[in-house]
Amino acid sequence: MVMLVIMVLGFAALLVKSLSSADIRNERQAQTSAALAQAKEALIGYAITYGDMPGHIGEVHGYLPCPDLNGGNPEGTAEPVCGAKDVSQIGRLPWRTLVLAPLRDGDGECLWYAVSGTYKNNPKTGLMNWDTNGQLQAYAMDGTRLDSNNNQVVAVIFGPGTAQDGEDRSGNTAPTCGGNYNAANYLDNDTVHNINNADIATGKFIQGERNGLVNDNMVFITRQDLWNAMLKRSDFADTLDRLTKRTAECLADYGKHNDNLLIADPNKNKSLPRPALRVLADYGLNSNYDDTLNNASSPYYSRYSGRIPYSIGFSNSQTGNTTMVGDLLIVDEPPIGNPPRPLNGLACPTYSAAPTSELQLLYPWWKNWKDHLFYALSREYRPDNDPTGPCGDCVKVDGSATGYAAIVMFGGSALSGVNRASTTTNNAERSVLSNYLEVANATNHPNAGGDSTYRTDPAGPAFNDVLYCIRTDLSVIPCP
Repeated sequence: MVMLVIMVLGFAALLVKSLSSADIRNERQAQTSAALAQAKEALIGYAITYGDMPGHIGEVHGYLPCPDLNGGNPEGTAEPVCGAKDVSQIGRLPWRTLVLAPLRDGDGECLWYAVSGTYKNNPKTGLMNWDTNGQLQAYAMDGTRLDSNNNQVVAVIFGPGTAQDGEDRSGNTAPTCGGNYNAANYLDNDTVHNINNADIATGKFIQGERNGLVNDNMVFITRQDLWNAMLKRSDFADTLDRLTKRTAECLADYGKHNDNLLIADPNKNKSLPRPALRVLADYGLNSNYDDTLNNASSPYYSRYSGRIPYSIGFSNSQTGNTTMVGDLLIVDEPPIGNPPRPLNGLACPTYSAAPTSELQLLYPWWKNWKDHLFYALSREYRPDNDPTGPCGDCVKVDGSATGYAAIVMFGGSALSGVNRASTTTNNAERSVLSNYLEVANATNHPNAGGDSTYRTDPAGPAFNDVLYCIRTDLSVIPCP
């Protein structure tokens, strides 16, 4: 009887100890999960309000902070600059920059953070918009990839867990969090799947488990995570709509300032600039959006559609338009060392180092979203030095008999089945009009007669183009 009692008590003690250990593990995991979730929420919040923050006013949203790389700014502050353009970085989570406490996992370690080079805020990538893809990849514990080529990871947040063999977490360079800034002392190497969480160069990260070869816990942010959150901003779609309208007004105002005829002439020259090419070597460079590639000796001269021009030297030579700053439609940032270019007085997005007006605030949006803007010009309104006559060869909308001087189109977010996400600014997907525009808006290119018919429709799963029409009197309206 005594032996039986002793055995029962022993089993009970083991059971209590087991339950206690499980509770501790569960509590630690819950703390890790909560910290990672809070960090993810804060990073997404940072990205979708980036252009609202002091020091970033007038910039587009979407950027993420650099990591804390050395604790010298002070600790928990994002590096002002981290590495080269489009090169990813890894370090400690910049909790102070994110207005957080120093978040810790269930083992008491502060969180770590990797950011894609295409999403870090300094130096910035060439085009920041919803087609800007992440450069990072996330894997499950068994090596299964969790993201996709069309929706790569823009950031990873790690709970490092307890130190593994060979990891030295001594030092005081991080006095609040403790330890040092060597990622290899905190993030583990999975030799089975050949993924080292400390190696930012590979851009691959794998989920771990307690007491495993890798014990890093992680959550990640994909391109779609970030932009789906951005779309919930009430002013986001409105800003893109205003950008499209202002771009149309900018082109229309050009036609009001051709100087070779008297303004009193009711049939004065209302010529508009030639479009830029559809296919560019690099879609991030303003200077590539050039109408001189469409001059009289060019094989593209019969083309009346393309992208919005930035350089308009050829159009100016044909119209006598001298109101622009040099040969630019958009007033751009001055070259390094030169004074700012003066304002041109037109309704165009305009660079300013300290933007305040609507046009100045729209300039960064034009600069980062210009690959989404397209332009169909009527032959009757091509650059010329004669008075513009009544609409003969003019573009139309939805079969209406009304002719328009031009139509400006904005390609909405990629529809289902369309892949135009890229980590570069020279990817071939941007040359395919059907990746941006739907039905006739894509197939009418190159609008060789300058009289094609374009289409409007309510936004939906199969159509999301936004069209603004420039009327023959050069006023601008949403296309009916």
